[in-house]
Amino acid sequence: SGMQQREKIGSTGIEWQQYAFGSGTHRRKTVGFGALDRRSRTWSHGELYVRELSIVDAGIGCAVWDAAIIFSRWLFRNSSVFTGQQVLELGSGCGLSGMLAAHFASHVYLTDYIPQLLENLTYNVNLNSTAYTKCIADGDKQDNTTEWNAFMSFDISPHTSVAYLNWDEIDLPDAPTKTDIDPQHLIPVTTCSILMGSELTYSTHSIHTLSKVVQKYLAPDGVFYEILSDDRDGVAEFLALIEEVGFTVARHPVPEMYLGNYHTKQRPETYHFYTFRRKHTCNDSCSCRRFPDMK
Repeated sequence: SGMQQREKIGSTGIEWQQYAFGSGTHRRKTVGFGALDRRSRTWSHGELYVRELSIVDAGIGCAVWDAAIIFSRWLFRNSSVFTGQQVLELGSGCGLSGMLAAHFASHVYLTDYIPQLLENLTYNVNLNSTAYTKCIADGDKQDNTTEWNAFMSFDISPHTSVAYLNWDEIDLPDAPTKTDIDPQHLIPVTTCSILMGSELTYSTHSIHTLSKVVQKYLAPDGVFYEILSDDRDGVAEFLALIEEVGFTVARHPVPEMYLGNYHTKQRPETYHFYTFRRKHTCNDSCSCRRFPDMK
């Protein structure tokens, strides 16, 4: 299946048992931005709430991983980059980074391909657009947050779309062709000025399809932002391939300010930020230079 093809070969350092809490069950995770007031247990610039699923139901997109938290912290400090832009998040999983981008962008498309993930992405968008009492009504196991402090009290639903995007179908002329996908999840865009994702490269099996997705959906003067762990398979191969098909690659270590306090069960890893631009349109005066490198 597509999910099996895109799984990491070898150890990811993730304690899978922590996320196998039973089919059909879920829990809520809080991710805060700004400074934490320990007395009120609220964050100065608000919080986002993410329902995590069991890995039994949703595969590796079931939970918020360290890389997505790091990416979101960078995005929060560089929010002006996203202002007014059309953004496509690849491999959204639970949608943390994409939902944050929706506070600043003109529109954000949250994409994945497993039906349970699409349903959960829709739920999470609503979770950050509605009242507290409604969002816990269906039995989410809460984390240790006691206050409801929706991020800037901003309704992200008009600025987001949840869309089906299976990389393995990228070569199909009328993809997607699956008849069981809800029509509201069909991806309506042609290209976006910003593509983004966290750890999209973790297997050599997915590098060719990912490169085709980037080529298809990135605007000519756009930018593709990604965070990758040094410990994943396929990273070197993907970087070589993406250059071969006409992209420049900028690689920067993740600054210390974005690291730590993830409250996940992953072992520590070394991450780098990557910025990809098209070579044939990219020079010092190119309009894509309005988008800075991730660093």
